[in-house]
Amino acid sequence: MNLLDFLFPRRCVGCGKIGNYFCKQCRSKIESITHPVCPVCGGPAIDGATHPRCQTRYSLDGLTSFFRYDGAIRKAVKAIKYRFVSDLAKEFISLIPNSRLSGIHDAVFVHPSQTASGQLSINNYQSAILIPIPLHPSRLRFRGFNQAEVLGRLLAKRLNIPMKIGVLKRIRKTIPQVEMKDRKKRLKNMEDVFAAFPNILISQYLNILLFDDVFTTGATLRAAANVLKRAGAKKVWGVVMAHG
Repeated sequence: MNLLDFLFPRRCVGCGKIGNYFCKQCRSKIESITHPVCPVCGGPAIDGATHPRCQTRYSLDGLTSFFRYDGAIRKAVKAIKYRFVSDLAKEFISLIPNSRLSGIHDAVFVHPSQTASGQLSINNYQSAILIPIPLHPSRLRFRGFNQAEVLGRLLAKRLNIPMKIGVLKRIRKTIPQVEMKDRKKRLKNMEDVFAAFPNILISQYLNILLFDDVFTTGATLRAAANVLKRAGAKKVWGVVMAHG
């Protein structure tokens, strides 16, 4: 135990028990997403792939959600985002089983394999990247970090693919989606929010994993995917920690 852990012991985000951010009891209550859905209509979908009838030229190609947005998972997301407990990100990402990461490769990439260290590898590795949903510059200055970037970097390491920032930018400050309960207002709120950096050749990346912490209506991911596709992206697959 280091001095910081002694002075400021870690507490379970679910129940407050001293020890780890996820105690054994709260971990056992975490609900994984076992029935993937289409990111457009929300109906059941094989591997989370967008239904052919829902697919458009500029839509998400699919969605992978790891956990139900409830209980300790909900509290973990809020602790990172609003209480600035960014160091729980590593423990949060460790909750994802390797089988779920393999599922991403099966759905998105071609011919997955595994390295001696246990990391997953991709044959067309050089054409795959993870892009975290960016914050507006003013919100980034206030918070000091982007929670999607912190989590995304750890996830990209487990997937053995690079994470890229500076590909997508947020050009309009919006009301936080969590403060808007109406679906239509959420969709409207995300119009003309993102833009691609003009000096980046996005078409060089065959597979883009677009990462965010939570998927609710999908307005944020869909708006970002639209921009990336219009900028030349071939395949954009959403990945989120929680769905609710």
